[in-house]
Amino acid sequence: MSDDAFESQSREIDASRPSAARLYHYYLSGEAVFEIDRIFAERLFEIAPYADLYAHNNRNFLRRAVKYMVGQGIRQFLDIGSGLPTVGNTHEVARSLAPDARVVYVDNDLEAVNRSHELLSEQGALDTTAVFDADLRRPESVLDHPTTLELLDFEQPIGLLIVSVWPFVPEEYQPRKVMATLRDRLPSGSYVAMTHATTDGLDEETVERGEEVTDLYSKTSDPLTYRSRAEFGALFDGFDFVEPGMVYAPAWRPEGPVDTDDASYLSNLAAVGYKP
Repeated sequence: MSDDAFESQSREIDASRPSAARLYHYYLSGEAVFEIDRIFAERLFEIAPYADLYAHNNRNFLRRAVKYMVGQGIRQFLDIGSGLPTVGNTHEVARSLAPDARVVYVDNDLEAVNRSHELLSEQGALDTTAVFDADLRRPESVLDHPTTLELLDFEQPIGLLIVSVWPFVPEEYQPRKVMATLRDRLPSGSYVAMTHATTDGLDEETVERGEEVTDLYSKTSDPLTYRSRAEFGALFDGFDFVEPGMVYAPAWRPEGPVDTDDASYLSNLAAVGYKP
C-alpha cells in the first residue's frame, strides 16, 4: 500500500478521555500520549500495580503466537485492535522469520492508526503492511475493507490476532456473533490468537480491586468487561484449541521460566485456535 492509499479521517482524535489503546501503550512503554492518559494510568497503578506486567504478558503472548503461526506456514496476518506501535509489532515478529509475510493492522483509535502508518512509512513497509481505522464490533467493516481485500488472500490460511480487545466489547455488541462472522470468513487452516481479562480464580480482595478497575475504565472511551473462562472459551467455537489449550497468558508455550507468583498471572486468559 502506498502513502496515497492512507485514508484521511473525518473524525478527530478524542483527547478528553483516555482510550484503551493509548493506556495499553502507556503500560508497555511508559509514554503518555496525552496528559489525561498519564493521570488515569497512575490512578490505575494505585489499584492494580501489576497493570504494566499484564500488558507485557499480553504482548509477549502475541509474539509467541505469531512465531507459532509462522512455524505452521502462515504468511498473512490480520491484527484487529493492534494499538499504538511498540517494539515487537506483528509484522516485525513475522518478518524476522518469514520476510514475505503480509500484515493488516486495524484499530478504532485514530492516534494508533496514525502512528502505525507513520512507522510503516518510515520502515518502507507499506507495500506488504497496512493499517486502517475500523472497529471489531463491525466485523464486515474490517473484512470487506479494500485494504484487507488487497493485501490478504482469503483463499489461503490467515493468522487472526485479537489480543486484549474483547474486554472492551460489551455484551450488547454480541461478541460471539462478531467472532462467528470472522470465523466463517477465515479459510480452513487459519489460526486465531486471543486473550481476555478475567477475575475467575482470584481471591476476594483481588476481585474487589478488579471491580474498582472496571469502575475506573467506565470513565474512559472504552469501558471494561471481564469474562469467565467459559465465556472466553465460547469465542473459540468452531476452532480446535492448539496445545496447551486455554491457559494464563504467560503459560502459553513459554520460552523461559514462568513466574506464577506474578500478581498479574491469574488475570489474563489466552489461547490459540485452529480452524480445521
